[in-house]
Amino acid sequence: MHPFWSPDSRFIAYFAQGKLKKMEVPEGPPQILCDVSSSFSFGGTWNRDGVIVFAPQYRGPLCRVSAAGGEPTPVTSVDRAVHEVHLWPHFLRDGQHFLYLGCYTPGAPPHSIQVGSLGGNNKKPHALLDVNSSVAYAPSGYLFFERDLKLFAQPFDADSLKLRGEAAVIAEAAINTGGMSYADVSVTETTLAYRNARAFPQSQLVWFDRQGKSFGTVGPAGPYQDPGLSPDEKQVAVSLIDPESLRGDIVLLQLSQGIPLRFTFSPSFPNGFPVWSPDGNQVVLSANRTGAFELYQKPASGTGKDELLLETRTSKEPTDWSQDGRYIVYLDLRPRTQFDLWVLPLFGDRQPKPFLQSEFNEKQGRLSPDGRWMAYASDETGRYEVYVQPFPATGGKWQISTGGGDQPSWRRDGKELFFVGEGQKLIAVGVDATSSTFRHTPPRELFRIRSGASVWTRNQYAVTADGQRFLVNTSVESSGASPITVVINWGAGLRR
Repeated sequence: MHPFWSPDSRFIAYFAQGKLKKMEVPEGPPQILCDVSSSFSFGGTWNRDGVIVFAPQYRGPLCRVSAAGGEPTPVTSVDRAVHEVHLWPHFLRDGQHFLYLGCYTPGAPPHSIQVGSLGGNNKKPHALLDVNSSVAYAPSGYLFFERDLKLFAQPFDADSLKLRGEAAVIAEAAINTGGMSYADVSVTETTLAYRNARAFPQSQLVWFDRQGKSFGTVGPAGPYQDPGLSPDEKQVAVSLIDPESLRGDIVLLQLSQGIPLRFTFSPSFPNGFPVWSPDGNQVVLSANRTGAFELYQKPASGTGKDELLLETRTSKEPTDWSQDGRYIVYLDLRPRTQFDLWVLPLFGDRQPKPFLQSEFNEKQGRLSPDGRWMAYASDETGRYEVYVQPFPATGGKWQISTGGGDQPSWRRDGKELFFVGEGQKLIAVGVDATSSTFRHTPPRELFRIRSGASVWTRNQYAVTADGQRFLVNTSVESSGASPITVVINWGAGLRR
């Protein structure tokens, strides 16, 4: 993830398997520089003195490490009264000062570009520009950033660390910042490159049998994510990304007709991650209407208003609804423990309780049909693997995958567990549902899938109750799906 160059262009640094690594171009062996504290890292920058500044986790300070490797040390200070998220560092030409995005939650104000320094006091950073995206710096004196899906160039004096003049629009509807405020733009003295925001990856909902043979599609192709079959297997709820606003809404598709019908309506905030109630009468979803993704439910008929189920001011995504209707399982993003699994009881005091909270990322929690086991994915080994624990948690744990895995799903009778393994292989594991302890067969490959979305937190396939058919959010090949525009001698155009 998130590669960046050495100043002499001999090396590329990047994040993989919980490590910051580098390799010499074009075919040098990977070299580990240091550990990072999360599977998801958020950018780095490399100066001519051999210092790398990088964002090792979602919340927390930026760190520095030698380009030769070593122990990373914090280079910024997190003040929760100001910003607790520091992302996307970028060195200025002196190699001492750097810019970074400071915010509470990417996509939610307040946010600003801050100026930090290797040798300075970063407890009170210098706020430079209010903008919710990373910036690219051109040593000729410009900052490039996204605002309202437009690419801007802002004159900037790197000596005084002050803005000059007004920002100019370089391209309309140009830049895709995605969910973590990263602007897909890179610039040198003479050349500018950016990726178009409206070229969102397309996918198709495709039916497969256990041998991997496709036998039909559902609906038209589109920028889909997070498909979920209704309990009666007559509908599918799926997130649909609007390529104009890059915000998501949920649509329902009747499997017999395949016509997408809007289920949520949000011109100003995103909705996503739909999960059906076991009786099929309700859909629980996640929506960012207050600066954090909270849990809402809405009648599956589409009538009536959304009901706020849980508000905690931390971002949450539902992952399952127990078959007895008593619990909603959800993913919760916390500053110190990152992605955790929580459970919301729908009885008694209805107070949410953590199921699994650790220094690692846990996601995709799915309860077995009898409510005795929780399957989930965790990156505690440095890569995601699938595990099963008793529910409620007792401390016991079984690792199901061995070469990487995520996206667990249960067969309706609890006798099989599916997950996606290395190389996007769909794997089946037989389960002894009658045993008092968890017993399973060795993993068995069914077929390879081609997922149509970046799988961070949710499944990109749904399985029928009998475990014989799979509805996969399948990538649609397209040579023009994500074009990169390159501008030569961009400065001449800006002067005009």
